[in-house]
Amino acid sequence: MSKIISGFSKLTKEEKIDWLTENYFPNQSESIATIKQYWNANTNLQELHDDFIENTISNFYMPFGVAPNFLINDRTYVIPMVVEESSVVAAASKVAKFWSTRGGFKTKVLGTTKIGQVHFMYAGKKEELHNYFNKNKTELYAATASITKNMEKRGGGILDIALVDKTDKLANYYQLHVTFETKDSMGANFINSCLEAIAKQFENEDIEIVMSILSNYVPECLVRAEVSCKIEDLGGDDPQKFAEKFKQAVEIAEIEPYRAVTHNKGIMNGVDAVVLATGNDFRAVEAGAHAYASRSGSYSSLSHCSIDDGIFKFWIELPLALGTVGGLTALHPMAKLSLEMLQKPSARVLMQIMAAAGLAQNYAALRALTTKGIQHGHMKMHLQNILNQFDATDKEKQIVEKYFEERTVSHSAVVEKIKALRKPKVNWVNFLNFNEVRTTLSKLNKDSKPVFGQMNAQQMIEHLSAITQIANGNWNIDVFVTDEKSARRKPFLDSENELQMGFRASYLSDGPAELKFNSIKEAIDDLDYQVQQFVMVFKKEEDRTVVHPFFGELNFEYWKKFQVKHFTHHFKQFDLL
Repeated sequence: MSKIISGFSKLTKEEKIDWLTENYFPNQSESIATIKQYWNANTNLQELHDDFIENTISNFYMPFGVAPNFLINDRTYVIPMVVEESSVVAAASKVAKFWSTRGGFKTKVLGTTKIGQVHFMYAGKKEELHNYFNKNKTELYAATASITKNMEKRGGGILDIALVDKTDKLANYYQLHVTFETKDSMGANFINSCLEAIAKQFENEDIEIVMSILSNYVPECLVRAEVSCKIEDLGGDDPQKFAEKFKQAVEIAEIEPYRAVTHNKGIMNGVDAVVLATGNDFRAVEAGAHAYASRSGSYSSLSHCSIDDGIFKFWIELPLALGTVGGLTALHPMAKLSLEMLQKPSARVLMQIMAAAGLAQNYAALRALTTKGIQHGHMKMHLQNILNQFDATDKEKQIVEKYFEERTVSHSAVVEKIKALRKPKVNWVNFLNFNEVRTTLSKLNKDSKPVFGQMNAQQMIEHLSAITQIANGNWNIDVFVTDEKSARRKPFLDSENELQMGFRASYLSDGPAELKFNSIKEAIDDLDYQVQQFVMVFKKEEDRTVVHPFFGELNFEYWKKFQVKHFTHHFKQFDLL
């Protein structure tokens, strides 16, 4: 059946969901339930979200966190952050508090000029084009008068219109390069409307307009954020060494593009989180920032570091075209809440807040990388994601978090710990309590059938006795276990893991051994004797070690651990536990 559909946009939301789940999901009812689970209970609010984009069927939630203690130009902020990556908010918060006692973040807007371009083709004489442009430049401004009127009242508008010759790059290609001031508005619609009006006025039979569009590369809409302090105020065991290593890490990002990309990604972790929280365009900000990082012709770090006269200084210069009025900032309730949390900043102030968030995130990452390593903190936070993935209970979370306080967190290690917690508790056999062992084994008879394996009941008991005789020194097995193998296998005896069903040591025969005694009772009596001997020989010689044919050289404590696992294994073989 063809899954191409016509008129999809004209369907109701319910009809869209029905068509989608019927054609693309194996469990339609379950998929519909998931989609509707994220609808807002407030119908009016949901309709508001539905109208943000086209073909909306549900909402996609992202965590909304806050990073307190940001001291920026002597004013304290709690910064809202929308991000799915663990450790971002925690790192920003920790760094903000650290620098709040060292003067905080000092920020400054270096420019707010935004750019738009009319791209056109012209094959005539260059001099005639320049004359035409100069003659009509005033008319180009006039063509936008109705659009710029309100913006000019707020102190914004068109700053300049310049003719740019690009024919050395592409035949017949020219631009009208237009600069704008849009004040607290991001200004995309304003800029594009102005450009289209300018293009319409400028076009003639010799000039072919290709397109008119704003640029997200805004190298003159720039903000700087900085932190600095005396090197000794950085703290730690050796602040001088830390500062030098930190500076080296920044310098590597300045000259090595492979490192610079990840370095700048860390900066944008902080910036994008605030961009999203305030309803701004993170894609435009990302594109502009990375273009700025490449302005020299080679991709480089957005942040820089210096050490002069005992002063550590770390700063960033970042192009940010933002808005605090209009667009999604005026529509999305959480975006409005974020701006209110930030004390209703102007676009200029918001630029400074975002730059501080990006610098804080970069400082946190570099501090981790040059000290404990990035995974130390990141995986501690990632631990929560793994626990939630496995629907861990509060008690399980508490146990696992405690367990990994002094251990390296990895996905496999966490999963193993969760599985161990959820594994049914093993009823280990205390083989030294032989009265209990005898009572349990006495339940067996010649007709008892094993759950697994080939041995009958008496063969199993005699097998336990024979292995105990190895520890007693009464059965010498000609097997050599290397130290390397022993070191690899021995930790199993310290674990809560059981011997696997079907495990057979190489020193044993393929089939069950011939019976040694006339009855199960006699076999139990012999096992009792061998266990008593086991205790006696090790008590007599406390430093005694005996080579186990699989685990290698074991002392009394490790032989006991093996015996517990071995007895438990064979008791389960005959369903005695």
